[in-house]
Amino acid sequence: MHATIKPIWDITGNGSWIDHGPNHRFAIWHTPTSPAGDAVLDKETGLVWQRAAGSAKTSLQAAVVASTTAVVAGRKGWRLPAIEELLSLVDPTATNPTLPAGSPFVDVQLDYFYWSLTRGLPMPTEQNLVWGYDFGSGNTSSIVVAIAQCYVWLVRGGYGHNYVLTI
Repeated sequence: MHATIKPIWDITGNGSWIDHGPNHRFAIWHTPTSPAGDAVLDKETGLVWQRAAGSAKTSLQAAVVASTTAVVAGRKGWRLPAIEELLSLVDPTATNPTLPAGSPFVDVQLDYFYWSLTRGLPMPTEQNLVWGYDFGSGNTSSIVVAIAQCYVWLVRGGYGHNYVLTI
């Protein structure tokens, strides 16, 4: 059954949002050329996520560059999420992964953190920190921007609260 589902913004073209039967919280963008879908609509938050989470660790600077050049589901305008947006995907009763049962996401890495652009807690060393989340362990932590390599998972829509960082 094809349900009519639209995010806050609408992707136009030869495709449609298809309800994700195993977990109806989500819908997947399907086109004739990409039946597996590149993007996932979270109907609870109205955010659209990359279906395939990043599988390579990168610096925050490279992650920001990747977000500005990414084309997913035929659209640009992707960004790194705020930590609250990453956490909105978490089922607090789930373990390794901490995603809701039946979620449509693929390639989610469970061994380290995903970047957010939310400033982390300040430390006495005055290092530039941002929050990250690990979908395997369920840990949230401040990440040292200058030395860390984390995974990238892009989002579109919403407003986040991505702060200007020195990276």
